[in-house]
Amino acid sequence: MATTVAMPQLGETVTEGTILSWAKAIGDTIAEDEVLVEISTDKVDTEVPSPVGGVVLDILVAEGDTVEVGTPLVVIGESGETPDTGLQTPAEPAPATAASEAPPAPGLQPAASEVPPASGLQPAASEVPPASGLQPPASEAPPASAAPPASGSTSQTVEMPQLGETVTEGTILSWAKAVGDTIAEDEVLLEISTDKVDTEVPSPHSGTILEILVPEGETVVVGTPLVVIGAAGAMPVATPDAAPAAASAAAPVTTTTAAPAATAATPEPVAATSPQASGLTPQASTGAFASPVVRKLAREHDVDLSQIAGTGVGGRVTRKDVEAYIASPPVQPAASSPPPAAVQPSEVVVAPAPAASSPSPVAAAAPASAAPVADVPTLPGDEVVDLDRLRVRIGENMIQNKRTAAHVWTSVEVDFERVERVRQAHKAAFKAREGFSLTYLPFISRATIDALHQYPVVNSSYYLEQKKAVFHRSINLGIAVDVNQKGLLVTAIKEADGLRMIGIARQIRELAGKARGGNLTPDDISGSTFTITNPGPFGSYMSAPIINVPNVAILSTDTIVKRPVVVTSDDGEDTIAIRHIGYLGLTWDHRAFDGSTAVLFLRRIKESIETWDWEQELA
Repeated sequence: MATTVAMPQLGETVTEGTILSWAKAIGDTIAEDEVLVEISTDKVDTEVPSPVGGVVLDILVAEGDTVEVGTPLVVIGESGETPDTGLQTPAEPAPATAASEAPPAPGLQPAASEVPPASGLQPAASEVPPASGLQPPASEAPPASAAPPASGSTSQTVEMPQLGETVTEGTILSWAKAVGDTIAEDEVLLEISTDKVDTEVPSPHSGTILEILVPEGETVVVGTPLVVIGAAGAMPVATPDAAPAAASAAAPVTTTTAAPAATAATPEPVAATSPQASGLTPQASTGAFASPVVRKLAREHDVDLSQIAGTGVGGRVTRKDVEAYIASPPVQPAASSPPPAAVQPSEVVVAPAPAASSPSPVAAAAPASAAPVADVPTLPGDEVVDLDRLRVRIGENMIQNKRTAAHVWTSVEVDFERVERVRQAHKAAFKAREGFSLTYLPFISRATIDALHQYPVVNSSYYLEQKKAVFHRSINLGIAVDVNQKGLLVTAIKEADGLRMIGIARQIRELAGKARGGNLTPDDISGSTFTITNPGPFGSYMSAPIINVPNVAILSTDTIVKRPVVVTSDDGEDTIAIRHIGYLGLTWDHRAFDGSTAVLFLRRIKESIETWDWEQELA
């Protein structure tokens, strides 16, 4: 019978996608897990593998068309079949034996009666809503990786959530629970690290931990199944060696990656630990397992994934493996290890418990640097230290932002005398009432918000590949916070245009305290539409910061000091006076707007700071 596959939900907030290109044409033969189509969303461009093998009978959506999640895309069946059969849902339910068959991997899924997965391409059936984020899948359609274990109890699969607007993957830092442990709803389940923040994630429901699908240290894409939770008292998935529960997170269980036959002859109770069930797809030409993010990185650097020994679950090639390979490619490929023995498609190979002299290649404690790490040049007496996660991510993001935006810098001199007089008159009472000092930053922020209303293009986001600009209705003011000189995080004051200056000052103070105390949530650092960085308190004269893409500009506030300046009185007389003078620098993206807009925007801020009645803001 022909199978219809539908548009997946490739992200928590994604509602539609654009077909970039079809890898196969009508009449072509395609293997299971071979790349079928490349889809673009507002979050990411990704290659999607086929969930079944067969012949492409009909392509329902042309390249360049944008369709909603759940829309039928293509019909795959046997040679000679008619495409129309693929659009029908079977009249009878699947045989009882289907419950024991291996569930399909996330990705393109058939519109048949089998149990759909929690993420990836979904069946073209309106009654099965896609699960997203860290939520339990719909009760009427358990996810593929949440197939009931041997004990027969109902279970739910928890997936990698999207912890931020632009976050596409995350790293498992630590599991708060082990296999067999009981967990309550909203109790901390694990800690995840992204390029934005490290955060503790609560469990969406209570029960017993049946399986941990991704070990600590692994990086997986959003939507990847992470853990299976069953009813209280349910038995965990057993392994032949009955490994201790605490070690179960290492999951030394490997499922063969050969394409299964049309009807599986042998049940696969641990199929959820296979790379497909973890949201991973094999590279069609090599058989190497890697996430779309990793395969994209490999393509960008012309790396053959088959030449890399994967250290992830089931031998998966991780991002760290590829980066290590790029940093120090081997002189010649390793040929000492014999090829693995061929196994049947449905066969499950269970690795023995790791011996002291032979650690398991997929153990959670195994270092990700299986490939040799490149040496760095040193001088006598030098100390070499590993970069922490925050420093690495800052480095990666800064390089990417610099490559993406067309950076231009413009500055203006500002007379802060009027602000300084109001600040001095109110600073004692303000500190007594609010518990913190009244600085220049709230004044500058208030004037900036007014200028963003006047020049909305500066409060926009620019997407060249999509040929779109997004003009934001709200002003979510990003404030860069120094984290004790160990990193810089951009916090976001949401709906800042609805706050008076005192409210802005309170928000700045609160978010800075959370950042330095390590208590930020993903919502605290996502969604900014314009950014201010404040190096002035450290004594800077003029700064040219890097734009926080997808923002199109960032304002730098530098040191304010007393200087002699020429002041023109009301009667036109010029005099020399001592005033509080500072500089504001704007780094802006020349792709989004031009120099005249940048200068007018800065001039508006300058005029507001120099002329507004700031007393009313503190009343």
